[in-house]
Amino acid sequence: MTPSQRATGWFLLANVLILALMLARTMADSFAMGAAGVAFSLAASLLYALLFLSPAILLSWLVAHRLPRLTAALSVLLATLTVIALYADLRIYDLYGFHFNGFVWNLITTPGGVESMGGSDQSVLGVVLLVMAILVAEVVLYGLLKRLLGQAAVPGRRRYLLAVFFLLLCGVQLSYGFGRILAWQPVLMTARDVPLFIPISVRSFAASLGIEAERSPNATIHTTGALDYPLHPIQTAADASSPNILWLVSESLRADMLTPEIMPNLWQFAQQAHRFTNHDSGGNGTRMGVFSLFYGLPGNYWFPFLDARRSPVLMDQLQQRHYRLGIYASSKLTYPEFDKTVFVNVPGDKLHVDTQLSWKADRHNVRQLLGFMDQARAGDQPWLAYMFFNSPHARYYFPPESVIRPDYLKEFNYAQTDSAEVRRDIGKIKNRYINAVHHLDQQLGRVFDYVREHQLKKDTIIIITGDHGEEFMDVSRWGHNSELHNAQIHVPFVLWIPGQGQGVHDYPTSHLDLVSTLMPLLGVTNPSGDYTVGHNMLAADHDRYRLAANWNSLAYIGPDYKICMPLRAGGMSDTAVTTADDQPVADAQAVIAGHQSSLVKVLQDMSRFYRK
Repeated sequence: MTPSQRATGWFLLANVLILALMLARTMADSFAMGAAGVAFSLAASLLYALLFLSPAILLSWLVAHRLPRLTAALSVLLATLTVIALYADLRIYDLYGFHFNGFVWNLITTPGGVESMGGSDQSVLGVVLLVMAILVAEVVLYGLLKRLLGQAAVPGRRRYLLAVFFLLLCGVQLSYGFGRILAWQPVLMTARDVPLFIPISVRSFAASLGIEAERSPNATIHTTGALDYPLHPIQTAADASSPNILWLVSESLRADMLTPEIMPNLWQFAQQAHRFTNHDSGGNGTRMGVFSLFYGLPGNYWFPFLDARRSPVLMDQLQQRHYRLGIYASSKLTYPEFDKTVFVNVPGDKLHVDTQLSWKADRHNVRQLLGFMDQARAGDQPWLAYMFFNSPHARYYFPPESVIRPDYLKEFNYAQTDSAEVRRDIGKIKNRYINAVHHLDQQLGRVFDYVREHQLKKDTIIIITGDHGEEFMDVSRWGHNSELHNAQIHVPFVLWIPGQGQGVHDYPTSHLDLVSTLMPLLGVTNPSGDYTVGHNMLAADHDRYRLAANWNSLAYIGPDYKICMPLRAGGMSDTAVTTADDQPVADAQAVIAGHQSSLVKVLQDMSRFYRK
């Protein structure tokens, strides 16, 4: 082995340590979580330092004997680029609480992006000088190591390095997998600090060992974690009121279903309430839709809140005031994991789930819901009655008496239906959906009859909406959870507030606005910015933007345009720009450039509740 080859080995080892130290600095908060946090942080730092530098390491192994000098130069270059990339990511993380992703990439590479974020020519010059300084430092480091250690053998052999890497990989990833199940906060909080951390699930393996997922709200939550929510302790007025709340949410309920023909009961009720005709869910799936409804936050916060087992401040307030809770759902609360987020602090005996055939479950749960309200009205506590309906979920089941569109697809197994068949039968498939929605309305009618019979409107806030919409090739898709098209995020929203009248509102509103509307009604005096990015729904703002998310993307939805931005690092070039009604635009970059100030505000919304 030549001195150049030995120096390259020492150089790469030194850079592994440099990267590990950079990562460990970001994870410093985990040191306050005891020995487990320290051990996981150090192991994760070393593992991901090796992963990030693996291209340079592999290159040195493959071509070192053939091109030793070129290998040294390429190793220095790759190590320098790796250090620069990690430094940039950690700076973004320090500022905004999340790692470098496609959204940030598109923002800073669009003309005017740096300036919109508060940068300048001097900022660009500073970055260039920093990059040059890191490159010079790496060249100097290589030169020193060649002079001092060019004759010294690099410790260890390849098989030992591979063994260490494999042990670190198994230890870190399995710790994370079991940490998700057991709500092990030192692991969950630390993993979020690692750029490009690879999450794994060991749920089935753990179940085979008899280890069940932790749902208990009594699991220790460390306040040194990444979340800063709410920004300030919640304060309430001395004479704060505690109205009852009846909260009805339906699966897959698109906005245009609220008509006198399809939903006559909800239509009639809405005539005496506030009806919002331009309302978006916070996502195109149940997870993001319900999360945004209860938290008033965009979907990029879902995973940190899940890892922290952090309940919404709205539910905290209700429980602190000793609300009697009745939670009824016709689908599981374990996936999406609402038992670990929205209802994490709700005792298990208050969570009632019936997952039989969707329309039967809805009928049964309505009966249970009405029984709960009977008992709650007999007591002296305020109450929250929440129900999640499932009738409109595919495959759109309904009983014969709910048929209002007889020309529907009778046999429908979408698991065995290809796209050509869906396109051919989409009208009949939609008719199935309409019949299922009509059944939903029949069940809502039972609830509204109860409300009228017992005069609940005088002291009860009533909310009716959908978790998200449902597309029937309105643009290019069927169902939901695919694109953030309007058909998948537009939902009806009806709100009754005692003593606050009625009306039809066509200005833009969102699920993210509900919490900021309810909290003042509960006497909360904090500004809404302490716990949500939403706005009061009864305050008209025709020029505001809204946010909607799915697993991988966040959409800015303005009055004229929709900009759907990737949240993950791998999707840096996948920003999609359309008109607000999902039509293509001629010049996407011009649209992004014209919305720089709004996108910076979106960035602030996405990072407001991360500890800086």
